[in-house]
Amino acid sequence: MNTMADLQSEHLFAEPTPDIAPALDPQQERARAMAGTPDDRAQYVLDVPIAFDEYRRANKYIDALLARAKVAKKPGGLWIIGEGGRGKSFILERLLKRLKPVEGDHRRLSPVLYLTFEARPSIGEIYIRLLVQLGQDPRSLKGLSLKELRDTLRDAVKTAGVLLIAFDEAQHLWVLTTKKSKGDAGGALGATLKRLYDFLGVAFVFIGTPPLDEIRRQDEQTTRWPGLSFLKAFVYNEEFLGVLATLDQCLPMPEKANLIDSKLSKSIFDSCRGSFRLLKMLLAEAVRIASQKGEKSISCAHLAEAHFLVHCSEETPFGPVPLN
Repeated sequence: MNTMADLQSEHLFAEPTPDIAPALDPQQERARAMAGTPDDRAQYVLDVPIAFDEYRRANKYIDALLARAKVAKKPGGLWIIGEGGRGKSFILERLLKRLKPVEGDHRRLSPVLYLTFEARPSIGEIYIRLLVQLGQDPRSLKGLSLKELRDTLRDAVKTAGVLLIAFDEAQHLWVLTTKKSKGDAGGALGATLKRLYDFLGVAFVFIGTPPLDEIRRQDEQTTRWPGLSFLKAFVYNEEFLGVLATLDQCLPMPEKANLIDSKLSKSIFDSCRGSFRLLKMLLAEAVRIASQKGEKSISCAHLAEAHFLVHCSEETPFGPVPLN
């Protein structure tokens, strides 16, 4: 586990170094945000990556998968699992920003493909959505059989240099097993995903909520993708204080807010309830409020008002809400 000293001594923004699209200098990004509007500053807080333990670990796993996908026919895969607000979407967003598609003179390079699901899709829908991401005209896919779609996808993946496919809300891809079907929890769609992995030869990353872990443990075939990163809520400890100290240094405000003050840090923890998403939302709103008022740093009063806006509650850990 990282301590507060560890986080402060490392690169504040701890972005894994890509080999395709290098990130902008973080200090320049912060300076740009400070020169912008209050909304720009708030958005910067929502976007800025902070390398807490689970974030760093998941990115290391993903980087290892990307490296292996360049040299191995079956590079493996990773499961990123956690409740809402634990940082899953944040990890995925940073991956997609790092490895954006590149339009070349003769072909489109797409190192990462991404699908998200609200309900259980059909096999054909998965094929078509991946092909459309690779630039295929949907009209040209009408009437093709599943085998023809799969073969077209294989050729397109090879041409586009795909290394990894990320499936968000992946719990919708699978069904929970019964005692009778134990060992094959994915059903027909799960079996197709396994064949597709063997067929395409790229890394798979499945992102979802805790029920996905139950599926992973029940289905023997998921050993094709052995990596696991389980995102947990923060507890009030040295790591959480380290995250606050890091955020205090990179907030787009002229002066620090001393977020690690014992009373203030505990109030912040009580407000966000261990959720990384709620922590970012709280601080982003506080930065917006302070910027609109021309303040040099965020204060307890700004955090109280931010808590009210985020939670719609006048009872805040920071004291009364200063509403006019």
